Amino acid sequence: MVGAARSGVALALHLTAEGATVRVADRKPAAELQSTLSQMPHGVELRLGGYDTSVLDGVDVVYASPGVPWDSDLLNEARARGIRVSSEIDLFLTLCRGTVVGITGTNGKTTTTALTGAILEAGRRPVIVGGNIGDTVLDRVRDITPDHWVVLELSSFQLESVPRPHLHVGVILNITPDHLDRHKTLDRYVDLKARAIEHADYALLNGRDPIVRDLAARASGEVVWFDQHEPQPPMPLPGRHNMENALAAAAVGRIAGLSDEAIDDAIRAFRST
Repeated sequence: MVGAARSGVALALHLTAEGATVRVADRKPAAELQSTLSQMPHGVELRLGGYDTSVLDGVDVVYASPGVPWDSDLLNEARARGIRVSSEIDLFLTLCRGTVVGITGTNGKTTTTALTGAILEAGRRPVIVGGNIGDTVLDRVRDITPDHWVVLELSSFQLESVPRPHLHVGVILNITPDHLDRHKTLDRYVDLKARAIEHADYALLNGRDPIVRDLAARASGEVVWFDQHEPQPPMPLPGRHNMENALAAAAVGRIAGLSDEAIDDAIRAFRST
């Protein structure tokens, strides 16, 4: 694994529990990683304070944390050697038995993800919220049943590591230029965001956003324009952007079969963290 952040801990715990031998490489020295290292399982090999391509020797799969550029020299060297390159979220989506809602966008992801989780909790099915928000999800994958709703905040960094994410519901809130220091061009950034809907059963899109509106042609499933959701929910947080967040979350609730009354009650009771 490249990167000893929280996703690295989740990966190490999962992989060692499956009987795998794990090596963790990070450019930071051990002194800067104490809180993370204290959570690592026993027996993990650590290469800290810098590394070279020798960390790939004897490796079957490389898992990269979201902070590692997908086109970094080390990951490209792994591909050149025929080593599969993956990530925590990629592995999670492969193993997850629940019904997954993936939420992305330049702004509002965290609020919308939390709000969507709160709405779905008004129903009868258990709900897990994670991804780029709060706790990691791979360490909970064994507890997730086909009855679960799983709501994930997905950053462009995470989507970059999942070539064909199959989500039940993919949500794109808005797109403005961001992270271009890593993705280089706006087109590349848009392409990564579009992955959330390209293989989803439902594509929830914001028709008020011109870039998002143009992505409808890439959807493989049913397109839902969440900005047209009626009735409009009584979002307790001010601002048009928060109303759009509420409209997106409400549209997910409607797909899940919740009544407008239940959706409205959940939104009214919601408090942003």
